[in-house]
Amino acid sequence: MRAQTLFLLVTFLLTTASGLTARAQERFCPDGNARILRVEMYPFVPNADEIALKIKELFEAGCPGLDLQIRMNANYYSTGDGGILAADADVYEVDSVFFDDFLKRRSPKLPSQSVLETAGAVVPFAKDIATSGGAQFGIPHWICTEFLIYKKALSQIGAIKGPADAARVFAELGKGPLMDLIGPTTLGELYLSVLVARYGSAGGALKHLDPDHLDDYAVAVLRNFISMEPPGFGRDRDYHRRDGFYARQFARGGGSAFVGYSEDTYYTLNETAQSCLKGQCLGEDDLDVALWPFADEGAKPVAWVDMYMMDSRLTDAKLRDAEAYIKFMMSVSTYETLILPSDGAPDGVPKYLLPARDDVYSDGKMASAPLYPKFRSLIGSAIPVTEEGLNDKLHKTAEALEKVLPAGH
Repeated sequence: MRAQTLFLLVTFLLTTASGLTARAQERFCPDGNARILRVEMYPFVPNADEIALKIKELFEAGCPGLDLQIRMNANYYSTGDGGILAADADVYEVDSVFFDDFLKRRSPKLPSQSVLETAGAVVPFAKDIATSGGAQFGIPHWICTEFLIYKKALSQIGAIKGPADAARVFAELGKGPLMDLIGPTTLGELYLSVLVARYGSAGGALKHLDPDHLDDYAVAVLRNFISMEPPGFGRDRDYHRRDGFYARQFARGGGSAFVGYSEDTYYTLNETAQSCLKGQCLGEDDLDVALWPFADEGAKPVAWVDMYMMDSRLTDAKLRDAEAYIKFMMSVSTYETLILPSDGAPDGVPKYLLPARDDVYSDGKMASAPLYPKFRSLIGSAIPVTEEGLNDKLHKTAEALEKVLPAGH
């Protein structure tokens, strides 16, 4: 009894300290023996170490005896032996750019019907991209696309129709958008986004994705984006390496808008909360969101999905632990814990990561992050893309683009 009381007390303290819900005190795992579960976590999220610690504390509290080992690989998108495809874990958080590769190389274990049901109804395109041959191999966790986050007072920015129109609007404003346009993954994905918008579908874009024969229209669009940016921004490798750099500069008035993922908004709001004198930087009420139109045909951006996939070797207790972990991560209460600031947090800023589970957006607690409904309504028109070798092809495309775009430094 004394050991059980101590366990409940520790669980309660962890829950209180992290701002977690009563559900945190449930047991997630059926087995109580000492064991290890290895998880490869997608690392490019705001405050990734903090998120990993929260996950570990809460999941282990509900799984007595389990050691949750979370690994984050800074070389996640590497085309060599150091990337996600070379990882050795029990549960993998896999970007959809790798979905076909992961199926072929790793033959992941299909999730049980219980896992699929517990994960809830996910955003339709996320389920589609995690499915092959009628079987759903991945459990979508996060979704993302490129958004245009701008000053709400400049409503003309939200009405931009295409790259040419964007150049006109920002020229009239006298201050262009901030946008990272360097790096193999970043540049390759932006180029693909132009192709998807231009040709209207994943299949149409992939037919024109050839590193040896760059699409003239797509190259011209990227040059146009570069020309719109304030001097010194866009093609700087040092700025590229700084977390949230462009979103933070936007908070301080460095541009009239910035282009990035929804979670980049966290860096804007964090900069305002942590590093600005009152009233001198942008707050949540100052912001609005639109899709960034990558082609004159309109805004049909690429959708990316981070999904959970299980190692093919899992059996028995290890398989039960892996499925318990995915169920835990897909729960509405876990999403709330990871996204919303804890009580007493110094910045009080939501992470603005986009859940793949659709009912999270209508959860009452999410009302404290008022931009979520806009992000969710806009991303519904995004188009997911995957094929075998896509990551490698995007990196080779970025290498080819570096030879024809204005030099970075």
